Amino acid sequence: MLADITRGTQALARALGLLNKPGVRIYVVVPLMINLLLFGALVWYGYNQFNLFVEWLMSFVPGFLDFIAWLIWIFFGVLAAIIVFFSFTPVANIVAAPFNALMAEKIEIELTGKAVSSEISFTRMAIDAIGSQLRKLVYIMFWALGLFLVSLIPVVNLVAPVLWIVFGSWLLSLEYFDYPMGNHDLVFAEQKKRLGERRGIALGFGGAVMIMTSIPIINFFAMPVAVAGATLLWVEQLQSNAPVKT
Repeated sequence: MLADITRGTQALARALGLLNKPGVRIYVVVPLMINLLLFGALVWYGYNQFNLFVEWLMSFVPGFLDFIAWLIWIFFGVLAAIIVFFSFTPVANIVAAPFNALMAEKIEIELTGKAVSSEISFTRMAIDAIGSQLRKLVYIMFWALGLFLVSLIPVVNLVAPVLWIVFGSWLLSLEYFDYPMGNHDLVFAEQKKRLGERRGIALGFGGAVMIMTSIPIINFFAMPVAVAGATLLWVEQLQSNAPVKT
């Protein structure tokens, strides 16, 4: 168990070098640029709308209280930063899902020298990747509600923070192992079963991803690094258990 946890935590550092490979780089840059443009446009739109609101609000305030406008703008800046910080990763994962599946495929080819065998077309793969993200959101909400209720129970709620960390690590593993496993046509239920058999790898990897996604700026790059790390672990530790296709 401890050895698997170590393997999981080390995977991100080992995966960094894979992202600069010629066939992989484009799948890192394109979704990152799309998401930066998306969030930039949303922040710019929010800025313009909030500016109109501040002008309207300040029209009712006496001139000697003009400094209040600065306080309002500081509040807006902090609020915008919090929204971007907490929403960037889940939104980025939905936008980049098709790219991540292709990146996982290219990395696996780079590691094994063999083409990934799948009977699913690119269009179907893209649809399945997005659908998988939505199914995971439902799964997250279901279990998060259960943990929230546990957090309300006196005495029992003392272990709630630990349960949230473990659950978050598990979810992040499900999130990123979905790409290499999905390329081999493993459905969500089978992915959970496989990771459950190697919980140490899943929790070690997910915990490392959680730390990376909690660091501002660095969390922008957590997604491609995590996809590469999950693919690396899939090839080295989990793929041997994959069903043989006939």
